[in-house]
Amino acid sequence: MAQSKYKPSETVADNSHIYRRLLHVSTPLLMFPNKHIEKYYQLCEETLSFSGFSWWIIDLEDDPDTFYCNREMCKTFSLDPSIIQHSVRKNHPIARDYYNNISTKKSAQAQHFFDGYNQLKKGIIDEYCNRFPYSQSVIGEASYFSSRVRALLRDDAGKARLLVGMIEPELTSSELYGRATVDSLTKLKSRPEFDSQLSFLTNLAIREKHNISLVICDVDDFKQYNDLLGHYAGDECLVQIAQAISDVCKRSSDITCRYDKEKFAVITYGNAHDALFLAHTLRERICAMAIPHPAKNNAPMTVSVGYCSTIPDANCTPRKLIEWAETALYRAQNNGGNACAQFEVVEPKERFVPALFS
Repeated sequence: MAQSKYKPSETVADNSHIYRRLLHVSTPLLMFPNKHIEKYYQLCEETLSFSGFSWWIIDLEDDPDTFYCNREMCKTFSLDPSIIQHSVRKNHPIARDYYNNISTKKSAQAQHFFDGYNQLKKGIIDEYCNRFPYSQSVIGEASYFSSRVRALLRDDAGKARLLVGMIEPELTSSELYGRATVDSLTKLKSRPEFDSQLSFLTNLAIREKHNISLVICDVDDFKQYNDLLGHYAGDECLVQIAQAISDVCKRSSDITCRYDKEKFAVITYGNAHDALFLAHTLRERICAMAIPHPAKNNAPMTVSVGYCSTIPDANCTPRKLIEWAETALYRAQNNGGNACAQFEVVEPKERFVPALFS
């Protein structure tokens, strides 16, 4: 066997026990075209032989387009069980999502998977975890899986040389998977999905030096409405407002979410002009619905809207975008409600732009 040029990285857990165990591995295998992988493959065969449990290994340095996996993974993802090496681009269930082959067919979600995978390879994160649906053409529906990936070996600079991944099936359905990302009342995206999408799009905007905008709106005096008419009427009001938001935000780059109770948010991969248009149109549309507010002599229900827009740098975080948008929202509320306010980022300082619309 050729001498491996890999050395266990001091930045990850001590792998000395691996080498001790390898001295006792005697199970014969098919001829390996990649000798660096062979001993680790044998070790995984010994230690990861759980029922329904798939695993794979990739040599990022010598052959990043090929992965080696166990027979369970071949069975689960319809791979040829007579061979041990497979194409990452064509057959790997996670990497395939980047090439639009998984049933979701959503480029943003595919990019999210791909970005996490790259962060792992570069040593930015220690472990990459995700849930993904996989299209099963034989049964005509998607199955759902959980995946964990770690670097088994890294170089002196901390970059991954050898990756090992484990995949487990989830006892879920398309309906349950959808519920995790959709708010049950308004049918907009849920708060956890908002956090996930904002994080992903912020990182994408940093990398591409692209504008990202966040719009947050709050229903004015909603507690009074709810207290006077009851929770059922309050829920119906929120459903109508959510529908109005969906009607306004038709572009694929607009992500509409229920942010918190009577607060809603729109993430848009666009500039300040796009955010201003959305904020102003949302305020007008909801006021025009003329939902009567009993505490205001049946005057129309209104919303206050705050928004921000920036081309983020490496120091920009989703939390900071939220703080900017909420600060603008509070200003709109303090000016009597039924108004829009912008929080503009001006380097090197942040300041308000005196832009109120009512």
